[in-house]
Amino acid sequence: MNIKYIILFLIINFNVIGQIPGPAGCRSFDKIDIDNDGYVPFEINYYLNYVLSYALSEVGYDLSGYNFTLYPSEIDRSNNTNPILTSIYTNQVPFEQFCSLKLEYSGTGIQYNQADLDYNFSCHILKTVELNLDYDNDTVLNENEDLNSNLILFDDNTDNDFVSNYKDSDDDGDTTLTINEDYNFNGTVLDDDLNTNSVADYLDNLVFTNLGTNENVLPKIVIYPNPVNEILFIENTFIFDAKIYDVSGKVVFSENSLNNNLNVSNLKSGLYLLNINDNGQIYNHKFVKK
Repeated sequence: MNIKYIILFLIINFNVIGQIPGPAGCRSFDKIDIDNDGYVPFEINYYLNYVLSYALSEVGYDLSGYNFTLYPSEIDRSNNTNPILTSIYTNQVPFEQFCSLKLEYSGTGIQYNQADLDYNFSCHILKTVELNLDYDNDTVLNENEDLNSNLILFDDNTDNDFVSNYKDSDDDGDTTLTINEDYNFNGTVLDDDLNTNSVADYLDNLVFTNLGTNENVLPKIVIYPNPVNEILFIENTFIFDAKIYDVSGKVVFSENSLNNNLNVSNLKSGLYLLNINDNGQIYNHKFVKK
């Protein structure tokens, strides 16, 4: 065969292969490894029930008509060997074991294209996590991200954003990073509870509820930096009335400004709520003064 035809054949096939989508990504069963030896007992049935719930809530698949079988590897799934049939299974590969899930239609309920199911749900990781490290660098150790104290980390998700707390730098989804919710500046966010509702502020997106001024962060206006030392910049608005409340609900700053910045250098260190009236549209943003 002429060499130029061989090259053309390879180019065409390479481009076709390059257009095939990769796997949807593996879902991870993350569990704290107390002794950090890379092995922990995993509650398989608990995890598979989570997969069922996840499939419906995030992806829109009702898999109630399917039977699940988890295999310790893709090869085992292909060969139908060594299925994990026990409710408790200790990983055989240390730290991260890639498992493969087979979904078989039971004959009742909604039936889906098998290739789509395999693409979206076949890959799973049994992952051990060190308890005394900080995976997401939010100053909360992995062991303290286990809010329900079951050593399982994937089921702790305060803001229901499908990102486990130990992987989430904003655990309560209030746009204030967890690392910045140390409002008493003592080096830990675990003991901050400004509205005294027994929920730590880094897990509470309604810190200002007791002020009658709930935070209402809308995408139109952005403030930065947060925390701030002197000048607080406000993007996407130039003509506004601004008020700043402290945690007791007292107005500590008020200004009618034609600029896009506020000088807050005279404020004491702590948490504040910025209230902006932009032509009748109200925006509330939390910020921290260093």
